[in-house]
Amino acid sequence: MRSPKTVISAAVLTTGLLLGAPAAAQAAAAPQDHSTACRTAVGAALKAEAAYNAAAADLKKQIAAGGHPGTAEESNVANLLTEANSLASTAARVCGHVGPRPHGGMHTGTGSTSQGIAAGETAAGLGLLGAAGAGALALRRRRTGTEA
Repeated sequence: MRSPKTVISAAVLTTGLLLGAPAAAQAAAAPQDHSTACRTAVGAALKAEAAYNAAAADLKKQIAAGGHPGTAEESNVANLLTEANSLASTAARVCGHVGPRPHGGMHTGTGSTSQGIAAGETAAGLGLLGAAGAGALALRRRRTGTEA
């Protein structure tokens, strides 16, 4: 027979594992990169995104007011977007992957040829094509005045 001390100890340990394991798994799965390089890269990406958003808003205001922006303004917005995307990519590379990773097989839709050939649709298409050809032939013969 087991002593009450052993039973209580086993119950406490089991409860601790059941409550602690999910928290430990969550902590291990969450990205923990708080390095200086990561913070610097994220800060630069956020600053570049803010600059792009401000330039794009100014361009939209100019257009809404009836203005005609020149190629310099449009080029500036395009360059700021490219820089923001580049810095965001750099931040993702420096900080590591954040968010869920894809898993499983590729799911593509079903195309028209994935189900095989539908004989009824093919016959209907050929019938319409033949009717259009016969109609075109009849109109051409009527216009030229010849009969076969």
